[in-house]
Amino acid sequence: MKDRSKKSQEIETFLERQIIDEGQSQIPFGYEIVKKYPLQPPFSYANILYNKEKSTYLYFVDELRLNREDTTIFQTLYKLIEESLESPSKSDGSQNFEDHLNKILKDNEKMFLNHSSMSSMEKVKYYLKRDIVGFGLIDPIMHDVNIEDVSCSGTDKPIFIWHRNYDSIPTNIQYASNEQLNSFVSRIVFRAGKHISTAFPISDLALQGNHRISVLYQKEVTPKGTSFTIRKFREDPYTVIDLIKFGTISISIAAYLWMLVEAKQSFIIIGSTGSGKTTILNAITGLVHPDYKIFSVEDVAEININHENWFTLVSRSGFGLSGEGEIGMYDLIKAGVRHRPDYIVVGEIRGSEAYVMFQAMATGHGGLCTMHADGLESAIKRLQQKPMDIPPAYISLMNCAVVIKRVKESSTGQSSRRAIAVSEIISSSNSHAAFSWNPKTDNFDDNLKDSNLFKKMADASGRDLNELLEEHEKRIMILKWMLENDIRNYRKVAEVVGKYYRDPESLLQKIELGNV
Repeated sequence: MKDRSKKSQEIETFLERQIIDEGQSQIPFGYEIVKKYPLQPPFSYANILYNKEKSTYLYFVDELRLNREDTTIFQTLYKLIEESLESPSKSDGSQNFEDHLNKILKDNEKMFLNHSSMSSMEKVKYYLKRDIVGFGLIDPIMHDVNIEDVSCSGTDKPIFIWHRNYDSIPTNIQYASNEQLNSFVSRIVFRAGKHISTAFPISDLALQGNHRISVLYQKEVTPKGTSFTIRKFREDPYTVIDLIKFGTISISIAAYLWMLVEAKQSFIIIGSTGSGKTTILNAITGLVHPDYKIFSVEDVAEININHENWFTLVSRSGFGLSGEGEIGMYDLIKAGVRHRPDYIVVGEIRGSEAYVMFQAMATGHGGLCTMHADGLESAIKRLQQKPMDIPPAYISLMNCAVVIKRVKESSTGQSSRRAIAVSEIISSSNSHAAFSWNPKTDNFDDNLKDSNLFKKMADASGRDLNELLEEHEKRIMILKWMLENDIRNYRKVAEVVGKYYRDPESLLQKIELGNV
């Protein structure tokens, strides 16, 4: 076993050496590497390049290339795999694919292993996995946890990505032909169990890994031909601790939201596309009491929380031209209310489902949802208009609104997310700003002493406002302790939150003594 491990390390070192030697010569003239990190080492790496003259960034995928001999082996193996499966795209996960590939190699050992080096075979395996069960040309990008969006606007144009540290930048990857791009889109849609064609050229669906893709097929609705945008899903979602680190919210805001969640107050997260609404939603949901039942409804699965008593439903489009069998958000929320949840979480409200959600909040359920709008005032107007039709008297059932925006940092010119306002909704025409973001200082100003929700919570619990403010300070202390000790994983955060709900004094004492 030691010899085999040593051999594997030697192959990996050899491959790393190859990609370094090959990759450096490919960097475009005028650019320099400002950052490099692995994607799938030793096969692919990400280089962030910068051109001083143009003041532009380029995301450069440095991928180990196949030589002529490797390409021949790749093509032969690809045909063998294709012949042995009903469809390569139906391969059930990467592990099953690897098992199947190893079986083919064993059955054809004389054909391959005696005529190629182990390093060549590792390269070929990487490309087979990439092209058959992965995302093909863009597969390396899909392994970068720093990337939020991947978009393609046609052939012979660079793929653009939205990088958490560098915003929207082009890559060195592009589809060379319509056939190549259409083939990728058809395969990826078919793998998700959907259909796309000239008759049905628009599709919005969930991919493997819960990534979300929106597709426009061929030139039926866009002159530039097939295009797509993939919104990437994080396996390890951001928590309130991450949001505090990023400066999206302050510790005081996080402690305030935590207290509202415990009191079953309802929230609406407002912002434009890509502003971080779902990220905030996930983080707030992670503060829910572990004994509460959570019910979530979405068009495409994006909510990801560590909660035992949580069940989620995803809407379903209809079949055929008639759309028979469609199950929409409205039907799902109606069904979910019958399960007596403590919190109803809706990925995004934009239609008649909003009315059912407000009805549920009127009967004592907590609500959490997102909405596309540029501020609270425009969100309230949208809620009262068709197709949502929420009566003005119901608006205050949504207790708190968090407005999230992308803002430019003056020092770097890069964008970041900020909760520019956390407002308590008093009526359809009146609200109280509990927190507001100051763009000059990049700080959050609070006005909790006049908090309408704290006063309501004090009346309901028999406590006075000062006691609630003291409780707020205790939660600030816990959040600060998690921040200082880098407790940011969503499971760990949920564990600490659960401990505080069940035995607050014990947790506070341990934190003060440093015994946690």
